[in-house]
Amino acid sequence: MPYVKRKALAAACAGALLLTAPRARAAGSVMAEVSAGGSQRTWALLGDVELRKDETFLTLGYTGARTESDTALSHQLSSGVDHALSGHWLVSGLVNVGLPKTTTTALAPARPLLGLPALTARTGYSSLGVQLAAAYDSAGFSDREYGLDLGLGLTRYGLRRQISTREDGREETLFRQNEPLFLARPSLGARLLLFDKWELGLRGGLYLYSGDPLSAGQFTEAELEQVLRRYASAAEGGVLLRNFARRRLGELALDLSGRMLGVNALSGFPSAPARFDVKPSVTWRLGTAVRGQLSYAFTRYVPGEGYAHVVGTRWTVRLAESFRLWASLALQSDHPEGEEPLRSGLATLGSELTF
Repeated sequence: MPYVKRKALAAACAGALLLTAPRARAAGSVMAEVSAGGSQRTWALLGDVELRKDETFLTLGYTGARTESDTALSHQLSSGVDHALSGHWLVSGLVNVGLPKTTTTALAPARPLLGLPALTARTGYSSLGVQLAAAYDSAGFSDREYGLDLGLGLTRYGLRRQISTREDGREETLFRQNEPLFLARPSLGARLLLFDKWELGLRGGLYLYSGDPLSAGQFTEAELEQVLRRYASAAEGGVLLRNFARRRLGELALDLSGRMLGVNALSGFPSAPARFDVKPSVTWRLGTAVRGQLSYAFTRYVPGEGYAHVVGTRWTVRLAESFRLWASLALQSDHPEGEEPLRSGLATLGSELTF
């Protein structure tokens, strides 16, 4: 299978909209990408190398993310294999590991005159997942060609939380809890190529959780009572914990939406766990060196969290036979239930070298 065709099918399997410039007998590639929106940042380094000529490729990747300036970094490693069964079929398997992370948040300072100790929360999580996919491409030379792909992602998250007090130099743990959460994400994609210049795409995914992702890793009623007993004002303690719960949910949103491997300006930065998403796109080629894309993404969050729209454009320029650059700009509008819409601008810069 020619390298450019394998890359197109592999991108479909991964749910990514990467457009690769033709290059005969390429043995691999290295891609780097950085995305930003508001206080969120992600960066990715992906590479693949040929194991068996025009058939089997090994893929290695790293993705990092930070949702807020004072939260811990998230790191995810991935390794997988793409194998071309024929000129039409490609199968793909990927294992991803989210390295353990811990964020420490000062909930309240010590108040000696009131007899109240300092209150600190430590939260963290890790993940282990696998993604399987199969893609079909008509692989012809007519004015109308098409492709279809089907994927399934399975991920286990280990969520940790701890509340501690500190008074007179002594630290006391009020409670410590570990909790698992499982995510299954089936996805489906389709592409239609017209006259070798236009490509229409449509992708969608469904998110199925083993429990309520809004409460997973959050405080229980019993834990809330332990914290509130430390305060002269229960209302004050309640506000602290509600604010912390919202921040905790925002920190987990990228992982719980299963997007750490593919978040960028065109897909958006989810503010809550998703229930499903849909993304149509249109891509056109302007000559041999420039491609442009216009896309729209709709994400419905889990019940009670609202929905989001993302409208964006991406431009790819091939500067040499083996090197290309791209940039994406998008506007995201989040609509939390019962609250005013939140709007943000998103940007992505990336490059790829084939060899």
